[in-house]
Amino acid sequence: MYYDYPEEEFYPESEYQEQIDALKEAIKSSVKSEILEEMNRLRAENEKLQGIKEHFEEVKRDYEKKKDKCDRIIRNAEYNAKKMRLSELMKDHKVVKWKVDRELVYGPKCCKCNSNRSIEVRLPSGRIAEDECECKTKSKYYYYPKMYILSEFTDRYRCGEIIAHYTEERSSHGDDVYYERYTCTICDSSTEEEKKEAIRTLSDKVREILFDQEEKCQEVCDRLNDGLGNYLYTFGGENIKEYIKERKKRRKKVR
Repeated sequence: MYYDYPEEEFYPESEYQEQIDALKEAIKSSVKSEILEEMNRLRAENEKLQGIKEHFEEVKRDYEKKKDKCDRIIRNAEYNAKKMRLSELMKDHKVVKWKVDRELVYGPKCCKCNSNRSIEVRLPSGRIAEDECECKTKSKYYYYPKMYILSEFTDRYRCGEIIAHYTEERSSHGDDVYYERYTCTICDSSTEEEKKEAIRTLSDKVREILFDQEEKCQEVCDRLNDGLGNYLYTFGGENIKEYIKERKKRRKKVR
């Protein structure tokens, strides 16, 4: 015999179903609450870590700036110390030398012409033109001793010695001092003969010689100036000797 009962009747609803459903909801709510709390905790912790990270980056940047400044101060201090030692070294080796220098000179300037040694002429058209004055002569060279303050270093070798000279220079703004090599000469018997020959013949090489005494340099200049006649004036008409003397005074004031 076959019996067909409805499923609801065969499996009646449990009397605990409501409690089970309520428990399910309570568990879901509890789990959800815990998850939300954990998410909020992680979010807060992440924000805190983000703030720490930003602060760390700021501290790091500040440290790098201070480190760069410190390194710069150290480099400047080392540079100044080296410069002071170099200046002291150069000072201990300073020498005064003289060299043949020259200036363009002209004949005497008359009082009729302007600073260009020209005379203004009015043409029939009324236009004013300039004509060369008779005192506008061709130029010649006047030679004179020029003083050089150098630092000298000498190194001997088998056949003679090597002499190097350095000049003290200043930067364009005038605050920084540096040294440039002026000459480097190998001195032996042959170079001394060449020097004597240049002085004897008054060749162009005589202007490369550094004299120890102004008088010796002046003797060479006097020989080079032989035959100048009245060519003893600047283009503006100033006596060349007075002009050079005044220029020396101005340079001393600048130093």
